[in-house]
Amino acid sequence: MNFNQFVVRNTVRNKHLYMAYFLSTLFSVMVFFTFTVFAFHPDLTSGLNTKVQTGMLAAAVIIYGFAFFFVLYSMDVFLQSRKKEFGLLMIQGMSPTQLRKMVFIENLVIGFFATISGSILGIGFSQIILWLSKQFMHVSYGFYFPVQAFVLTIISFLALFLLISFFIQFRLPKLTLQELLKAGDLGKGMIKSSKIKGFLAILLLATGYGIALLAPGLTVPLVMLPVIFIVVVGTRFFFNQLSVLVIEGLKKKQTIFWKKTNMVVFSDLAFRMKDNARSFFLVSIISTVAFAAIGTLFGFQNLIMEQTNAIAYEFQVEGSPSETAAAESLVTDTLAKENIQATPVSAVLYGNDKGEQFISQKEYNQMAKEIGEPTISTNAAVHLNSATAVGEPKKDTTKSVTVNGETLSVDSTETTHVLSAYQPTFVVSDKTNLSGLTETKLTVWEPKSANRQQLLTAGKAFEDVPQYIFAKTYSQQSVIDMYKPILFVGVFIGIVFFVSAGSFLYFRLYSDMDVDVEKFKMIYKLGLSKSELKKMIYQQVGILFFTPIVVSVIHGAVALTAMYHMFSMGMQLTGWQVLGAFVLIQAVYYLIARTFYFKKVYRLVHA
Repeated sequence: MNFNQFVVRNTVRNKHLYMAYFLSTLFSVMVFFTFTVFAFHPDLTSGLNTKVQTGMLAAAVIIYGFAFFFVLYSMDVFLQSRKKEFGLLMIQGMSPTQLRKMVFIENLVIGFFATISGSILGIGFSQIILWLSKQFMHVSYGFYFPVQAFVLTIISFLALFLLISFFIQFRLPKLTLQELLKAGDLGKGMIKSSKIKGFLAILLLATGYGIALLAPGLTVPLVMLPVIFIVVVGTRFFFNQLSVLVIEGLKKKQTIFWKKTNMVVFSDLAFRMKDNARSFFLVSIISTVAFAAIGTLFGFQNLIMEQTNAIAYEFQVEGSPSETAAAESLVTDTLAKENIQATPVSAVLYGNDKGEQFISQKEYNQMAKEIGEPTISTNAAVHLNSATAVGEPKKDTTKSVTVNGETLSVDSTETTHVLSAYQPTFVVSDKTNLSGLTETKLTVWEPKSANRQQLLTAGKAFEDVPQYIFAKTYSQQSVIDMYKPILFVGVFIGIVFFVSAGSFLYFRLYSDMDVDVEKFKMIYKLGLSKSELKKMIYQQVGILFFTPIVVSVIHGAVALTAMYHMFSMGMQLTGWQVLGAFVLIQAVYYLIARTFYFKKVYRLVHA
């Protein structure tokens, strides 16, 4: 058996040792492959303008660059965790040159299998993404066999692993033989805490949050870069310094430190904090990028959707009764062809030369009942704010309004879905004289039961009608079709970053498994029960998974709140839904990871 055969067989036979690194590299390949599937997808790229195509190319470069650094980081952690193994090999006579050659060949073998496996799995993963986009974003792209994506991924990642295999040789631990053999006992080094830097972490984060939340309207983009810099530096100090100070403080409190298994948990946390701080920082920043990207894109889409009228079909016309009747008949007949049951409800809007419009209380309430909205009662006038307007409703200062020389007091201001009240609009008493004002007939159709496809088909049929007829579902789908490439790519990149953060944590967990097994073996001999072992492992995994995610959720909430401030709005439900979905996914990921990790550690402890 020659040296090359020894390296290859050692890699294959010790696959459990290499599995975490292999899965991390496989994930990077799968992500890049999936994106290239979309980048070359004929349905996605056909008809795109130059800017969108450039954006997709830039996104591909970003993902490839991210994959490079992710694989490099994973390989670096993998090598650092094998110090003891390297020491044993050198005792057996392996020279430093042979050690570097071994790492080079290992990385090529793992990279080759990860590239092939990741590309194959990417085909299935891309179909899952396409299915999810159809279910939740109403974006439908057909299946095609991605030959170009497959070839590009193979070439790109074989080149990447060849490059990393060359450079990683210079990252091998430069320690003496004795230090390599004792690496598991020496730990990764303790962080020297500083109260000044700990206070600086709080100050920087508070300053960054304050600027982001207090910046008015359109000044938000201007302060964005300084805020990002301040928060990133503050986050670095938070994990490097403040968290260490907190751990040291907890260790000094005997009522906490000496309670059950807390001594082992806190001591282990302090022992690993140098590596954990770097991992926590990277994961929190990457997750924040994912939250902000997806939350912003869905937020913008939601804002655009909210600007469309709440009525399913709406028609306004100034003209003769014959023109009005013909258009109304056309709408009713079109809906009937699609088996959509909807009775037309009409009202007259009266406008004056000041740009104000009025509707009688009787006709407004008739329309409100039809679509299930609250009715209005007044003896004078009620001012209406449109529920579809962007931003917080303006506080009304109008005390009265004049109609045909009659001054009416304004009782209150109400937000309505019944009318598109973008101009000053008032509901007036039925006794009010509205004669002589400009009349516009408004007719609406609100289906009692219809599926999305029926509503879309009917809306499309109105494109060729001379008069403008608003169709809510069709208008919203038109907006989705216009922005879907940007939305799709942006959401995908956000998901990539979030899943990458989870992979960081997974790799971080398994890179120290050998140390955990040795530690728990010794404690188990002292009488540690299975339930106590399970509790300690669950706490250890929980701290690893939830510490960075809590920080990133706070960062993301601040970022999304600042985004909504540009439109004079507070944090919207869409933002909380995005953050909540990510927290839920992280919780599921944690439950799965802790279960598998405990079973594996427990089995090795008893081996």
